[in-house]
Amino acid sequence: MTLSLGGAASFDLVEQLLVRAVDISSVNAQLGGPGEADLAEMVYERLTGLGLSALRQEVDGNRANIIEVLEGSPAPVLAFEAHMDTVATSGAAQAQAVRRNGRIHGRGACDTKGSLVAMLEALRLLQAVPPKSRCTVVFAATVDEEAGTVGVHRLLKDNPRLQLAVVGEPTGLASAIAHKGLLRFRIRALGSPAHASQPRLGVNAIYAIGPVLDALQRDVIPGLAAIQHPLTGHPTIAVTTIKGGVAENVVPGLCTIGIDRRLNPGETAEAALRAVDAALSGPWAPGVQVVRDEPWLTMPPLNTPPEHPLVSAMAEARRRVLGATDSAIGMPYGSNASWFSAAGVPAIVFGPGDIAHAHSDDEWVELADVVRAAEVLAELACILAEG
Repeated sequence: MTLSLGGAASFDLVEQLLVRAVDISSVNAQLGGPGEADLAEMVYERLTGLGLSALRQEVDGNRANIIEVLEGSPAPVLAFEAHMDTVATSGAAQAQAVRRNGRIHGRGACDTKGSLVAMLEALRLLQAVPPKSRCTVVFAATVDEEAGTVGVHRLLKDNPRLQLAVVGEPTGLASAIAHKGLLRFRIRALGSPAHASQPRLGVNAIYAIGPVLDALQRDVIPGLAAIQHPLTGHPTIAVTTIKGGVAENVVPGLCTIGIDRRLNPGETAEAALRAVDAALSGPWAPGVQVVRDEPWLTMPPLNTPPEHPLVSAMAEARRRVLGATDSAIGMPYGSNASWFSAAGVPAIVFGPGDIAHAHSDDEWVELADVVRAAEVLAELACILAEG
């Protein structure tokens, strides 16, 4: 079945929905924003306005995923998942939607409200397709991707029917089948405080963190180049925060650095941490202790086989709608697709927009790409029903 039998996506509807979505601030509450509730209500109203029976899936008492099940052929059951939360605005980033040259600018436009709107429009298209000619689609607008990922975990816990997934993120309408995982942890240098007028009586933890940074650069970073994946390149490690000291007149007894370690498909968190621990074995200056804390955030990599039927079906959907013949890609960043894969649900990442614009001062997405994304998603659901 081809999409032409189900109609084409509406540019005007997509524009109206995306402007509304971007205009609604959904900065994650853990990042200082109002949370996803207002956007969730908009999504719920859109679904019920289409005559669908959306439900609110409570996550942690005051947050809810929005779920819609569009029944189709018995198998497979395909998830369309996009997160509703965004990072905070910063610098010149715009909180409200701005239309300019066929684009919508504003926080969340490409990460990932463009994907969210494309999925809503895909559901509208699929309503016009006979149920036997489309697979069952479970649409999920989830909370908390940018902080704790509790939304996708609740989705997976409560929806054991899911067999395949498309996770909406800005991939430039490419099909991404691999991406890096994530470890975030802290390393502490412990010294001893003293009055700043007599620094020799203390052990300065800020000075002590210097050799730790040197050890990471000398003993960890060079070895990462040898760990290669054909779609994601080599893994990375970055020191992203540093905190130390309590006042200008106190020799600091504690200095802490935050670490972001991106894991390649095939790597394990345990092996990555062992390499860090080996670099932190010292010796250190007298009175200095270096401690690596346990990770406070871990996300597995995504590595869907290129020969998987979902990958083949998406390639065919992109060929029919976009005329694309390019291969699937990998990504350096992570997504909720990791959690689908870890739960035994093969996943790909797909959506309009460019990750280079996400979280930036000028975040935007092409409206035409959101329209095309909707058509690809609807086509995919029809292709999967063909068997």
